[in-house]
Amino acid sequence: MEYRQLGYSNLQVSAFSLGSWLTYEFMDEKEALAVIESGLQAGINFLDDARYDDRTGHAPLKSGYSEVLFGRLLRRGGWDRADLVIANKLWYEFYPAESPEAELDGSLTRLQMAYLDLVYCVPPPASLPVAEMVRQMDALIKTGKLRYWGVLNWPLAQIEAAWQVASEEGLARPVAAQLAYSLLQTSPVEDEETRKIFQAAGIGVVASYTLYGGLLSGKYNRVGGGHGRFPHDTIESMRQKQLLAKVDALITLAAEVGCTPAQLALAYCLANEQVVSLLFGATSVTQVAENLQALKVLARLDDKIMEKLREISQRQNER
Repeated sequence: MEYRQLGYSNLQVSAFSLGSWLTYEFMDEKEALAVIESGLQAGINFLDDARYDDRTGHAPLKSGYSEVLFGRLLRRGGWDRADLVIANKLWYEFYPAESPEAELDGSLTRLQMAYLDLVYCVPPPASLPVAEMVRQMDALIKTGKLRYWGVLNWPLAQIEAAWQVASEEGLARPVAAQLAYSLLQTSPVEDEETRKIFQAAGIGVVASYTLYGGLLSGKYNRVGGGHGRFPHDTIESMRQKQLLAKVDALITLAAEVGCTPAQLALAYCLANEQVVSLLFGATSVTQVAENLQALKVLARLDDKIMEKLREISQRQNER
């Protein structure tokens, strides 16, 4: 496993972050424990969880059962909390009736944990100025319930504003930005302005949606279309926009490199020096192992292969 520093923090996190979105509550406990164990045994130390509304229809909690289950799995597995970097999210769903500290307390109670290493905040509600939000996050960190904070899909202007306020007032700055990033969606991560601001602010990118919802696995290009999150109409729209043609080119290049399209797509993201970690979810041990092979592919990415990948990425989509 490769480890990278998370922004300006003192956290060294694995190049892969194992998420739990829409995974463990649909799995047998034994299988869920095996998935986590396989990731940890491979060197992953960066785990991601988040509260969301139940999708199973039978959870004892309408929202947040994902946290209950995640915490229970970690305790059942017997892993040392101190060895893990655990991230969560603040949604500000009920702000201002529910303060950020109250929302964090709710998550910690459901997880049965004393603190979180990192929380990603969604863009602040209209009623909450960025400057005040930064002050609130600094206050939360001082309680000891939280070590660092980051942002989730914020516009660049708001990220810059948060960094400036924190710098001017000597407050805790955001250390990470969780952003969608893939061969099919390179903006804003690869935008020059993003690079400049993140480098100056000491913000690391935690890349999500790196396989574009599974499209970059190539399964939708096969006869029959494969099974996944995209309905037929959406796939046809993507085909018209030439996204599947880009994936065809990726499949061809992956065959030349000697890996799967997914592994090559993940390696492309890992090659970006701004990217600290790739967030992915898995429902099988095999899926974890296959994704982690992207690190070996990364070692084989020479200038020629990278140029071909950029050519695929930069092809114009049809409107």
